Amino acid sequence: MRQIMTPAPHCIGKDEPLHVAHELLQKYRLRHVPVVERSGKLVGVLSERDLAELERMVALDPDDETVEDGMTRDVYCTTPDSLAKDVLRDMARHRYGSTVIVDQGKVVGIFTTTDAVDLLAQIL
Repeated sequence: MRQIMTPAPHCIGKDEPLHVAHELLQKYRLRHVPVVERSGKLVGVLSERDLAELERMVALDPDDETVEDGMTRDVYCTTPDSLAKDVLRDMARHRYGSTVIVDQGKVVGIFTTTDAVDLLAQIL
């Protein structure tokens, strides 16, 4: 995964307001952002889809709600040394939109379905 992941991805703190997450996703045209504690430990992932679902809630105030309120806690993680074919197989089988690459407890990369399509285009 080391050769094909997006290294040093943008991350967001779990205590940040949702509007900050929305701005981050829009500014950098991201669909997934790892969520971390102050220590840098991965605690979730927030997707564009998560935000869209939250925004449909009538009583939601993006200034009061935090990233932790909308993130997915069950994150598919791999290591930089994982084999791409295994990761791609798992992503397809379980319909994961991304995998967060973690090394020694720290987020070091991300690999998304968009990255997978780009990789396929390069191969073809």
